[in-house]
Amino acid sequence: MRWTRLFGAIGLSTLAIGCGLSPSSPSNPVIGENVDAQAVAHELAALAGTWEYEKQVVEGKEMPIKSMSKDYITINGDSMVRETCSADGQRSWPPIKSTIRIDPTVTPKLLDDLMVSELRTKPCGGIYKLEGDRLTLCWNNSGPERPSGFDSPAGSSFVLTLLRRRLSK
Repeated sequence: MRWTRLFGAIGLSTLAIGCGLSPSSPSNPVIGENVDAQAVAHELAALAGTWEYEKQVVEGKEMPIKSMSKDYITINGDSMVRETCSADGQRSWPPIKSTIRIDPTVTPKLLDDLMVSELRTKPCGGIYKLEGDRLTLCWNNSGPERPSGFDSPAGSSFVLTLLRRRLSK
């Protein structure tokens, strides 16, 4: 159990440090300023809330979801915060804070995740889909290419995360 918790935390730490976007290319379009502001505002409102992990695959390896049962992501406007908690609900790592940029007008929808840490600020390029109360994210953990599909094959640097919206109690 301790090992799986550590592995999950290492995966989240890697996500916070390892992302990278190179200059724009056909397989790595950087989200620009020319995206429809009204569409972005509408989509950010739809993404707002607290999201709990259902599944996470890091570089082809599925993370033990039980070790992430208290972890969550909160999206508010263009801010995204990842919280990692221990089994008793206490924070086990500092929150990972990001600013996100999205383009909901293309398929698949694009997401740039600009993570801020003590070490550096570095963007991660990804894609996402929102289906009701389920959010699927896929991004490149360390390379310059943005994923084209929702998959994290073995040997890749892609991370696939499935989240479910936390319902108010």
